[in-house]
Amino acid sequence: MRDLLPADKFAKLPERYQHRAREIAARVSEIDSLCRSASVSEIGDSIKRMRRQFRPQPDTEDREMTAGFRDACSDLPAWALSEAANDFLAGRVENHTGQFMPTCAEFAKHARSVVLPFMAERSSLRVEASKLVERAEDDHRRHLIDIERQDPAVRQRVAELAEDFAAGAPKRQSVTHLGLSEQQQSRLDALKKPRSFTSKIGHEAQKKAG
Repeated sequence: MRDLLPADKFAKLPERYQHRAREIAARVSEIDSLCRSASVSEIGDSIKRMRRQFRPQPDTEDREMTAGFRDACSDLPAWALSEAANDFLAGRVENHTGQFMPTCAEFAKHARSVVLPFMAERSSLRVEASKLVERAEDDHRRHLIDIERQDPAVRQRVAELAEDFAAGAPKRQSVTHLGLSEQQQSRLDALKKPRSFTSKIGHEAQKKAG
């Protein structure tokens, strides 16, 4: 647990967050155990299985090839090496002809792709563990705010502030024109020139009759 969350911060977490922290620690421990590096003999077992089916790479000595596999696969778990060997032997690896032994780099690269989902999960869990304290603090702040909002004295104070604000707000004025008072609007209307309109309907009828 200490490598995921300091003991002092863990102790301050609410129980439900402590429970999740323990779950994360347990799963990370499982993944670490699952991804334990293979021994030299376990690496050699995968090499031997492939050597029985594939021809050796041209111009490559057995001792040199074995040393290369041991170096390339030293941090990989035995089960991933076995799965990688199965994939090569079954022809499930893209761009491998199925005739020659894979190079140590090709083999290690494929074996790492087998392990990758577990390592990604482990990384995600560690990030979640680091966020537990922050989430707990946010929850605590929201809880305090909710308690304060339910306090009758606080609610009364908020109501009084709202009432004082409403009382001091400027009164709305009903005006005919935006930005003008009623008196100013009347003066403006008086200055407007009256429009005279003469219908042309009768005039057109007289022209046609004449």
